[in-house]
This record gives sequence, C-alpha cells and structure tokens, in this order.
Amino acid sequence: MLKQVSSFVPAPSHPATYIQAYASGPQSLVPCWTTCLNSLLRSLMFIILSGCLSPIAMHRAVIEYDRTVSYVEADLLLLNIARARYHRPVHFTAVSSVAATFDFRTSAGISGGLGRAPEAAERAVNLEYSASVAENPTITIVPITGEEFTKRVLRPLDEDKFEFLVRQGYDINMVLRLMARGIAFDDERGPLVLFNAPSQGEGYREFRRRLLHLAGLDAERQLFVGPILFEESHTVRTNRPPNPDEVVAALEKGFRWEGDDEGKVHTVRRKAVGRLVIANYDPARLSNEERRHLHEEAQRAPLDSILVDIRPGNPGGDYPLHGSILLRSMNAIIGFVARSIEEEQELMVSPDVRTKTVVRNPARTLEIEESDSKPGDYEFSVPFDGRYYSVRKYPVSQGMVPSWNQEAFAVLSNLFQMTVTDLTKYPTPAIAITK
Repeated sequence: MLKQVSSFVPAPSHPATYIQAYASGPQSLVPCWTTCLNSLLRSLMFIILSGCLSPIAMHRAVIEYDRTVSYVEADLLLLNIARARYHRPVHFTAVSSVAATFDFRTSAGISGGLGRAPEAAERAVNLEYSASVAENPTITIVPITGEEFTKRVLRPLDEDKFEFLVRQGYDINMVLRLMARGIAFDDERGPLVLFNAPSQGEGYREFRRRLLHLAGLDAERQLFVGPILFEESHTVRTNRPPNPDEVVAALEKGFRWEGDDEGKVHTVRRKAVGRLVIANYDPARLSNEERRHLHEEAQRAPLDSILVDIRPGNPGGDYPLHGSILLRSMNAIIGFVARSIEEEQELMVSPDVRTKTVVRNPARTLEIEESDSKPGDYEFSVPFDGRYYSVRKYPVSQGMVPSWNQEAFAVLSNLFQMTVTDLTKYPTPAIAITK
C-alpha cells in the first residue's frame, strides 16, 4: 500500500533530491519531474531561438549592406561635384560585389551529478548555453577607368535616357534643366541657340521660359513625348507575284505585300518606330506622309538631339517653337551643377505671359551647399579640401521647393547609373577589401 502524503513537497533543485522524494512516496516525485521537464523545455526553447538567429542576422546584414552601398554611390557622386567645383578631374568608383560569410554557433548542456543525498546536495545542476555570430565580409570595388568608360562619361546623353526618365514621372522641367545644353531653332534672324548657362544672359532666360512653357503644357496633359510612329513603304517591280515562301519571310520581318492587278508592281509596307518628338499635339492625327517627313527631319540630327514641335493652332501654340533640344554629357551635367555653387549661379526666371499653367520653378536646378562644417539636416554630405558639400533635406535658398532638391539629385543619380552601370562588359582591375 502506498503511503499518502498530505503536505505539499516543494520542487527539488538537484537530481539527488529525487532519491529523498522517492522515500516519501511516488506522488512526491511529481514536482521533481516537473522541474526536470521545465529545464528541458527551457533548453529546447533556447535551441529554437538560436535557430532563428541565423535568418534574422542575415536579413539585417543584407539591409545594412544595401543601405551602405547606396549611400556610398550618392556620396561619390557628390564628391565628384565637389571636385568639378575646383576644376579637378572627376573619378568614379563602383562597388561591384559584396560577399559576406556568416558563422552561427550555438551550444547547450547540463552539468551536475547524482550520488548520496548529502554529497549530491552540495553539487548543483547547471544549464549551460551560449551563442555567437561571426561575419567576414569581402567588398570588391572597381575603379571606372579606361577609354570606354571615359567615352560614356564624356559622350552626350541620347534621347532614350530622356524619354525613360520622363516616363517615370519626373518633372520634365527638372530633367531638361539638368540634361539640356540648349535649344537650337531658326527664326527671322537665322539659326539660333539658347544655351542653358546663366552667363548667356537673355538667351538663358529665354531658354528657361521655353522649358517652363513645355512643363506647363505637360501639367495640362497637352504635351506629347514619344516616338514618331509611321509606315514605311517600298515599291518592288517583278515579273511574277511573290511565292508563299517570300511572303512568309516578309511577314516574319514585319513587312506585308500589296500587288497590283497585273502582279508586276508590288508595294512592301512595314510599321516603323521613328525618332522622339516633343509636341503639343498627337502625331497619330497627322497623315502617314507628314509623320514620315517629321521623322526624317529628326533623323538628320544626332541622337543627342530631341525634336520639339510646338505648333500654332494647338494648346500653347501662341508661343510656338520648332527646333531641337541639345543634350549634355554626364561630365557636363556634373560641371554645370558644380559651377552653380558659386562660379555661375542660376537666376530666378519667371514664365512667359503666354504660359497659362504655373509649375515648380526654383532658381537653382540642384542646390549643393558648401560650408566649413557639416550641416545638421543633410541628406548627403562629403568633405573635400577642408570644406563640406551637402544636399540638405530641406533647402535654404529663396524660392527652392522643399522636395525639388531630393528629386533632382535622384535624377542625377539615375543618369549616372545609366551612364556607367555596366561593369562586367569591360573588365577593369578590381580591388577587394576584406574586413
């Protein structure tokens, strides 16, 4: 018969007390096994939490590496603006890869012993556990040098990059103030170029007014920016109609055949995507012949020119413009921003009276602040020659729109990425930095 225990037996803290508890009856073993089970559960919980440590650490590491690389690229771009400020050579470096090895280690155990009660009571049962994380990153940077990269930096940007940025929703006035070197057109005085340079005086002011007019039309949804679509045709004289194989081959290349009644004269037609145009009308409303002539006019200019056709009789046509916007190189854009710090500061220009819609129009395209100490509310800041060059979160110049500066710097960064983004096509010596 089992002995009944009427009083509560506290949970033992040592395995040796299980022997003493057994002498009082099996019921007294319940608290002992409860303590043991709690210890095991704590151990299992620790092992599970240690397993979660690996993905959490990697998640944080990936986010931090991405944040660091993005800030490095922005700071390098700002550093080159500071170099150009003093007419120093610009130099670009890119982070081509980041390889990090993570070593996660965990250990757990129980120490103690069993024996006679008086001896065992002196030895405690200890739960031992530990965890460690080791990180060994290797960062590879590539100096962007060589003839090919230099040409890409010095070569004027093409119309595709302009169209891409405008399609992303960036302000067309902002994009063109960075990218455009000037506007070329003909008037009663002959060929004329309005340069995007404050030193040009009235020519610069007229250039700014023209951009504000385009931006106003864009805000009214009255500006078309896109390629000219037309149909090109070629006449072919043959003594026989085309056979099925020739028809299929033509269709595979986008052509279609149209023959006359006698089957001797055939017209081959194909839809074509032409050059880019900025217009105050939809070119699709023009005849195919007019669209083809418009494309041929644009085709006579290099790819770093964008055809502009603001015609009378359409929205904004009372301030007409028929000419080309000339685009800069990435190096020229950096120089333009650098000179605007002090050497050739931009001016506040009001829109023309014929521009109906008022759009954002700060005096400076991109405000880079030069100071003896680092400002407190900067977005990006780099030291150069004992001074700091910063992009503030909130610009301080009169007439500066709060979000304009960040957007303009983002446009500049995107242009830089599109100019020098391909680091694998042209191998250059890499530098590996191991932490």
